[in-house]
Amino acid sequence: MLLAALLLTVSLPAILEARESATFSPADSHFFYSRALADVPMMQEDSTNFGNGQNSDSQRLIFTVKTNLLYDLATAFNIEFEVPFFDRYSINIEENYPWWETGYKYCLEILSLSPEFRFWFTKWDRESDAKMQGWFAGVYGMSAKYDVQLNVSLNYQGEFFSAGLCGGYVHQLKRLFGKPTHARLEFSVAAGFLQTDFRHYLPTDDYTMLIRDKYNVGRVSYFGPTKAKVSIVVPVFVKNDRTR
Repeated sequence: MLLAALLLTVSLPAILEARESATFSPADSHFFYSRALADVPMMQEDSTNFGNGQNSDSQRLIFTVKTNLLYDLATAFNIEFEVPFFDRYSINIEENYPWWETGYKYCLEILSLSPEFRFWFTKWDRESDAKMQGWFAGVYGMSAKYDVQLNVSLNYQGEFFSAGLCGGYVHQLKRLFGKPTHARLEFSVAAGFLQTDFRHYLPTDDYTMLIRDKYNVGRVSYFGPTKAKVSIVVPVFVKNDRTR
């Protein structure tokens, strides 16, 4: 017992001197514990940041669904789909389909289809959720048939086509009805050439028939504004399936 105490007294200063001169780091601390700590990088906390690409490791935007609120207010119900491709292009397909009437007094029936090719000024990551935001410009085409009646003051059937340029801006909403959201607002306009073949008609006095006015038919060509949109945009996502 006395011998062990003597040996400890002699060797302790040397041990302490060796520890003081050695380089010590937290990574070496596992040597002094019974359970070793592996050097594994800490995972960063997932912070979902709507619409700016920060959550792109978990989800990817594949297309958006839209409706033009201005047309909806006029009961001209519509729907649009937009699909991104490469890193700054998209194809937008717009369909308008108001189709209602009240006897032979009032009518709004329009069936139109309008594709758009868009170039986005902000480049995006293909795996990001922040696609199709900011400013864009593009070209469009449109074709439609229509039947519009407002009692006896406005009564036309016909077809038209249009082509021209379009442009606008898409704004990311942070909250909607007090809750975080991925929804967006699109503001856009279009202008170009439009040509329509029309046929005028009138209802009978008792509104039981519509009579074609064979002397009021023709074709009208027009150049100027053709579209105005304030659209609510709902992105559709899929989860990224990438192995880290």
